Amino acid sequence: MRMNIKIIIPGIVLLTAFSLMGADWPVWRGEKRDGTTTETVKVEALTGSQLWETEVGCGYSAVSVYKGRLLTAGNKNNMDIIYCLDAASGREIWKHSYPCAAASTYPGTRATPVTDGINVYMLSREGDIICLDLNSGGIKWEHRKLANGEVKNLPWGLAGSVLLHDGMAIVNIGGRGMAFSASDGTPVWRSDGTANYASPVLFSFKGKEYLAMFSVRKLLILEPRTGNEITSYPWETKYDVNAADPVIADGGKILISSPSDHGSALLDFDGSSLKKVWENQNLCSLLTTPILIDGIIYGVTGTGGAARGNFCAVKLSDGSLCWKSNIQFGSFIQAGDLFVYLEDNGTIDLIKPSAAKCEVQKTVKYLKLGSAKCWTMPVVAEGKIYCRNANGRLVCIAAQ
Repeated sequence: MRMNIKIIIPGIVLLTAFSLMGADWPVWRGEKRDGTTTETVKVEALTGSQLWETEVGCGYSAVSVYKGRLLTAGNKNNMDIIYCLDAASGREIWKHSYPCAAASTYPGTRATPVTDGINVYMLSREGDIICLDLNSGGIKWEHRKLANGEVKNLPWGLAGSVLLHDGMAIVNIGGRGMAFSASDGTPVWRSDGTANYASPVLFSFKGKEYLAMFSVRKLLILEPRTGNEITSYPWETKYDVNAADPVIADGGKILISSPSDHGSALLDFDGSSLKKVWENQNLCSLLTTPILIDGIIYGVTGTGGAARGNFCAVKLSDGSLCWKSNIQFGSFIQAGDLFVYLEDNGTIDLIKPSAAKCEVQKTVKYLKLGSAKCWTMPVVAEGKIYCRNANGRLVCIAAQ
């Protein structure tokens, strides 16, 4: 079945040629895995119109973009569908589907497909791990329904995206994660128990590599090649929700942030143990991972729905509040010298990072996006902005 793609403007050939010159966004939270890109957004380019739009099925998957190809996922009729689209036109290149219950609350996909430039990797809400050929969409390997038995699923479904590192595909399944050979799916290490919603985060400290990963009620620091636990820090939250990824700062500092019953804490890692530096409720991240710039943590505190959240900024050093804005609950990334912030009502704000105040440069509301929750991280890649809502409407907007 052909996808219903509406092309808003002509000139696709020129757009395709331009896209190959821009920065890619191949994995969850971008090439540096920190929510930032060297791509820039021109304020005057944000006009309220879009280049193209399409429907990809319900869910909260973001997009990955690599050399003119866009990857995302959604659910239709209890089937997860991984899409590979032409990033400039929205034209379908291939798609792959497999059975996966959409669920009755917050239905659809959670994780984001990622690529190493050869293969595509995806984790479903039920624990299916699949590796597809980037060019053809053909199956390379898969493991079905790992979230059962001793490896338990989560109330709202597994949500962490695959982390690619050192020839491994690492996922947050089980009490301390699992790793598989990225090339053929052979298990490298695994664990039993219950995970949490955040993605694994790789970081280096004093020349060694580590994994920061949330299990159901604690933050774990693991050895990447073996999955062995080095240390942990207890972090119990209401409903056991730790969905925002840990944020790594210089000097072994790790920021963790969760919903309002807990808030945020800055931890100090010395290579073998974790110690709390500070903890408060100035930033309570339900879903969106904060972004660190020049000693300031920018994040979304609070929730969506009737109890609106807000965009805010706190000092990394002591957790003190710099400011809290009236910008509603949503998600954001940094592109060049601006934040691209998508509110849950379909409004896009371009914001200049500042410790002094929330400096909004432009605000445009996209009504079609606002027809459903917009909780998914926007992405800027190859000269374009990509946004989606929970019903699966995906739009492409000019960034330059």
